[in-house]
Amino acid sequence: MKQQTLTKSEMLVMNVLWEMQRGASVNDILEHYPEPKPAYTTIATFLKVLTYKGFVEHKNGQGKQYIYTPLITKEKYLREIDN
Repeated sequence: MKQQTLTKSEMLVMNVLWEMQRGASVNDILEHYPEPKPAYTTIATFLKVLTYKGFVEHKNGQGKQYIYTPLITKEKYLREIDN
């Protein structure tokens, strides 16, 4: 079965997570996001969708923040969508 593809906006969020090479909160992602930066809630929504699609997982961080971690490498994603 072919891997689901990411939208351009979802790919931007995933690229930030892949480049960071660690788990990240929404605020961490916004710090590394290219200009123009979207709203906090926009990134949070993309992460919720990416979690639903199975691309990221989240764990409780400090306080109410979640820490998001990719479940697939960029290389594997690109390989799977090419097949």
